[in-house]
Amino acid sequence: MTKIIGPVNLLETSDEADEVAIQPTEVTETEPEQLIVVEQVPVIIERLESVKSVIEEKVETACAMICTDENYKEIKKLRASLNKEFAEFENLRKTVKSEIMTPYEHFEKVYKECISGPYKKADAALKSKNEAVEHGLKREKYEKSKAYFDEYSQALGIDFIKFEQVGLNITMTVTLKKLRENIKAFLDKVMDDLKLIATQEHKDEILYHYKKVDGMTFLNASKAITLVSEKFKAIEAERVQAEAEKAEREKAELNEQATLNEYEPFEANVAVEVAPPEEKTHINQTDEKVFSLTFTVYGTKTQLKDFAIAVKKLINERGLRYE
Repeated sequence: MTKIIGPVNLLETSDEADEVAIQPTEVTETEPEQLIVVEQVPVIIERLESVKSVIEEKVETACAMICTDENYKEIKKLRASLNKEFAEFENLRKTVKSEIMTPYEHFEKVYKECISGPYKKADAALKSKNEAVEHGLKREKYEKSKAYFDEYSQALGIDFIKFEQVGLNITMTVTLKKLRENIKAFLDKVMDDLKLIATQEHKDEILYHYKKVDGMTFLNASKAITLVSEKFKAIEAERVQAEAEKAEREKAELNEQATLNEYEPFEANVAVEVAPPEEKTHINQTDEKVFSLTFTVYGTKTQLKDFAIAVKKLINERGLRYE
């Protein structure tokens, strides 16, 4: 049987048949990958640092030049020369990058095949097996918890709550005993809420909102009671306001009638056909019918007195009669 004794040391070997060891491959001096990775990069960096000051001096000198009609062609040639040098360095950089990345890419490919691939395959296989077992154990806890919920809710007479609404978090670490305790505490609270609601004035409407799944008052007795209480307070306030406004109107009408009763009405006969009085003389008598007119006038005593005098004068001037 093969045995793995911790992380394998790539620099050690083992003669035992039941232990796994990886022998390091010897690297010769003629291998270009090792020359570039181990030796060439530091040398290249050192050479770049050595020419940095020379390049900066060239650039500063070029930037300090004043361009005129006489020397602009020389400056143009200098710019082209600097760009050419930069292009050569860029080509060298790309070459070095390619030479550096090629052995690494080969190493990474071999590493994935020999190391990470097998480990990841084992991890995926073991994870799948663990998940299958864990799913079964969680399902067992779910079924037993639901059975307890159904039994206890039926015993309490609660038939409007679903098991999922309890909000249990069924994990591998939680025990079945703890789940049952959470279910019991949840249902006991519901029973306490129902007892409280039963003592309220508008209990039927409060219970409706308490059971309303899509509302903010679902399984919240305090919010349900507050909501209904505020509603009926608003209705009562509207009723009191309406009655106050009605009483104010009635009071105003009574005051108006009392004011009118203080005045002496002036009345005259109206719209009643009467027989014309017998005249001793029949000169200028016509056959036109005679009617009476009655109306009521309101005002102060002085106003009514002045009005009566004016009307009496008008009646006499028009040849009318009054009673």
